[in-house]
Amino acid sequence: MEIRKNCFVVIEYMVKLEDGTVVKGENELASMNFIAGYNQILPALEYRLLGAKEGDALEFTIPAVEAFGPYRKELVKFKNFEEFPEGKSLSVGKWVVATNPKTRAQYSYFVKEKTSEGVWLDFNHPLAGKDLHYFVKIIKVRPASLEELEYLRPCEFGREQFDD
Repeated sequence: MEIRKNCFVVIEYMVKLEDGTVVKGENELASMNFIAGYNQILPALEYRLLGAKEGDALEFTIPAVEAFGPYRKELVKFKNFEEFPEGKSLSVGKWVVATNPKTRAQYSYFVKEKTSEGVWLDFNHPLAGKDLHYFVKIIKVRPASLEELEYLRPCEFGREQFDD
């Protein structure tokens, strides 16, 4: 069976960067399952898996622009300690997860540098600007069950559509 929309898929994979750094799957391949067609995984990855069959092994590169986008210098911001007193307690080289107090939305940033006046924060995704080199084994492909589809899209897959 080929991977297409409404298929339950299990893959094992490794992701590397251009310099050979392993992002995922270093000592053994990472494993992931998803239902095709529902944006559960990186869209560029899913697109490259469409049409593959159980047992296939694939190697491909997803360019940065299709993965996490280009690295954007304008997303590196300086915050002085007057406007951002919390910056004094941040550690250089660490990722921070922050929550907007009004919307409760979470976002992350990387602490690039600290000076006596403030802190440089990088709001780019950690993989922004990096091409992703994938090795993927297709372990399982089967039709998604009614329960799996209802969980993903309860309005699209009401039981009445499947009752004969």
